[in-house]
Amino acid sequence: MMLAAAWGGHARAADTPPAVHIDCSAAAAGAGSLRQPLNSLAQLNAIRFQPGTRILFKRGATCHGSFQPMPGSSGTPGAPIVVDSYGDAALPRPAIAAGCRSSRPDPTQERTEASKRPEGVSPYHTLCTAGDGPVNRAALHLFNAEHWEINGLELSNDGLEEAGRVGLLVQLEDFGTGRHYRINDVLVHHVRGYLKDEPGRKLAYKATGGILFEVTRDSERRGARQKKTNFDDVLVENSEIYHVDGIGLSNRSAWMCRPRGAPCGDFPPYKNNPGYLQESAAQAATEFYPSTRLVFRNNRIHDIGGDGIVVRTATAPLVEANLLYDIWMRSPGNSAGAWAINTDGAVFQYNEVHGVRLRPELEAVDGMAFDADMGTRGTRIYANYSHGNAGGLMLFCACGKDGLGQRAMVEDVVVERNLSLNDRRRAILMAGLDNAVVSGNLIVTAGATPLLESHDNGTSDTIELRGNRFVDTSGSGALYRPFKKSGSYARHAWRGNTFHGYPASAESGTAVPAAEADAAALVEQWFTDTQFRQRGYRPR
Repeated sequence: MMLAAAWGGHARAADTPPAVHIDCSAAAAGAGSLRQPLNSLAQLNAIRFQPGTRILFKRGATCHGSFQPMPGSSGTPGAPIVVDSYGDAALPRPAIAAGCRSSRPDPTQERTEASKRPEGVSPYHTLCTAGDGPVNRAALHLFNAEHWEINGLELSNDGLEEAGRVGLLVQLEDFGTGRHYRINDVLVHHVRGYLKDEPGRKLAYKATGGILFEVTRDSERRGARQKKTNFDDVLVENSEIYHVDGIGLSNRSAWMCRPRGAPCGDFPPYKNNPGYLQESAAQAATEFYPSTRLVFRNNRIHDIGGDGIVVRTATAPLVEANLLYDIWMRSPGNSAGAWAINTDGAVFQYNEVHGVRLRPELEAVDGMAFDADMGTRGTRIYANYSHGNAGGLMLFCACGKDGLGQRAMVEDVVVERNLSLNDRRRAILMAGLDNAVVSGNLIVTAGATPLLESHDNGTSDTIELRGNRFVDTSGSGALYRPFKKSGSYARHAWRGNTFHGYPASAESGTAVPAAEADAAALVEQWFTDTQFRQRGYRPR
């Protein structure tokens, strides 16, 4: 079915963009006009959309199933395909429910919030009252399409059991570069994905969750190498992701192998196929094809089973002004608030992260606000507000190998002008680091939280801490947290820091009583100096 069928043969003005209306509450199936809208996703999925098309969902109506535009439904520069809403503005946003049809309503989130536990593991709360057959991969699934703008939808993909679900999935394979994606004011909630990887399962648990941009190579076979593929010009903003498993907002790519990068064996065609990787090692070392112009801005992300935000295999992604809380609620594997892996030049700025949890039964765990992970270079963590996170402020994790025989890198990290308030376990965890600078930060604790914890992972662990202010209001602050296999502190350089409430400091003459620091005034001055209240997350 081509797009022309949507107008039922009626003439249009030449300068009017085509529009397709869909109202899943309509009794009769129309042709897509305002007066005779489509009434099912099956009708919508039979259309190959042309550049400039507007796809308008009726406010107050819910469509059940998955919106999967036909491959080839792409816009062009200046003529994107736009998804939006129509109808009474007082009605709720249009919804696509890819999971169960039989469910309890929870429009204010009160039912789900009431199920949340204040600490530790908080189980997923399904709204489903019965199962509904086959699992849909996503409520909205774009495959090999570009130049799309998606606004104002509500997406869910609930279930009685875990499955390979996503709320909004944009997937490219053997495509080249996919350009121009705008996700604005989208609500994704109740997505029951996976919480951990299982032997023999094709889909990784971190390929499930809220909003995902993913480059795959699932159909590649030996001797028939696919076209290098990536994303360019992606913006996700002003959206909310709530009560989803496993991750909140992320990008992924199977074109990710490089020396000292993240483990190549994590993705097909190399996953679970070590022989293929060994035969193709020289080829794999040249396969790094990062996504570019990736921006995640002003999103509210909360009650997430695993990680909040992850940027992978990208160059210079920007993660700013997001609000993340109640992260790592359910997954048994390590998770953090917002972090980068296998990426160069990532910037995290003006984000607020709080309530990241950890698994108390695990000793060497994450649970912090930010992380520069394996295969990263030039990560900058700037002017963020981290508070009440069970695992601390920051993780450095060159904690594995690249799959090509070398240790993964974590190089040239800058952690600057951040506020850490009442974070716990430790402020900074070094689980493998080449080099970093931590400067101009304000770290305030109330419970003798150690500043540093170091694990012996065979890396240089070169770190300079300069011009920071450390305040422990209990008066019994500690520099280091013991670990069963601690790394060396020999390459830690302390310069020009101030220690309030630390009986012993790393610098002679810099330890002063906690009473001499007005912690509340210091915190308020940080907000003023960084303009965080003006530049951080702002509800719409």
